[in-house]
Amino acid sequence: MFLRLKRIVPLLLVLSLLLVGCGKTDSPEPDASPSGQNGSDSGNSEKTDPGTSGDVSDPGTTVSDPSSPTGAVSDTKTLIGLADACKTEGDRFTNLLMDETAAYFYGMSGTVLSSLRLAAERILWLKGEGENFASLAEGSRYTDWDTIAEICYASPYPYYFEGLLYDVQGETEKASELYSYSSIMTNFPEEGLDFYFLKDMTIDDLYKLRDELRQKEEDLYSQYTPVLYGLERSVYNGISEYLFADAMEKLEQEKYRDAFILARYAVRQNPKSEEYWILAVIAALSADEPYLAIAFLDEGFKYFPESEKLTVLLDSIKDIDAEIAKEVNEE
Repeated sequence: MFLRLKRIVPLLLVLSLLLVGCGKTDSPEPDASPSGQNGSDSGNSEKTDPGTSGDVSDPGTTVSDPSSPTGAVSDTKTLIGLADACKTEGDRFTNLLMDETAAYFYGMSGTVLSSLRLAAERILWLKGEGENFASLAEGSRYTDWDTIAEICYASPYPYYFEGLLYDVQGETEKASELYSYSSIMTNFPEEGLDFYFLKDMTIDDLYKLRDELRQKEEDLYSQYTPVLYGLERSVYNGISEYLFADAMEKLEQEKYRDAFILARYAVRQNPKSEEYWILAVIAALSADEPYLAIAFLDEGFKYFPESEKLTVLLDSIKDIDAEIAKEVNEE
């Protein structure tokens, strides 16, 4: 289905009315995972899967102080277990043909694995391994924090482990800044994180950990390839309300590609908001991404099967498609 942009413009003017009353909040707060939170939830409510039975795993809850956690997550097996659980959820949503929700869970899994692996590699380099870091990290998928963060902006792990590396080198001011960024994110573990022990691991053990994580990354990324748009890294990118408001602003400014990118990230983080799906569809149409617009619409219906607004969108798109088909036949 190819939707001609010149026929879409009048539709966008009408459909924008569906978003009246939705806009930028004064003080956006982080929302929780797409397994069942709305924008005002603090991250502790029960998660349910739309259209199926059973609960959806939550990759994390609210924060504690990462600098002095009590009973903090402090072993690699637990963290790798979290990554495995998120991948399982990604697989399940893929089977349900809910690709944006699946991408959130795959992305969370990837950021856990890649962040821990990159931390291990950096510590190996600090211990004198490798001629340079590039040679040491050869064969690893992602070797910079900005890229890993973009895989899932709602993940606190790139900020935490980047802060950890500054911490072990004695750069406490920078470490504290990054720790604080990770700790305010909704998916930061309630019990905290404490992986300072990585600096005391033997070289052999660090290599074993690195190789285990590399293999898990390969297993994940062999079936899921993150789409990276190069959005500038910011802790605000982990706040769905901020992304939604910014996407609305970009749409009004006719910066359609930017609006589409922001709306896509927003709906992944907060798919329990009907308005987010509406915005994602409109932004995709505006950016000349008709196939993704239809995919967003389909997934939105899985969360909101009785949605009148999504039905208006669907009917309008069908009308335009019928007009285009008629024109083609007449030619």
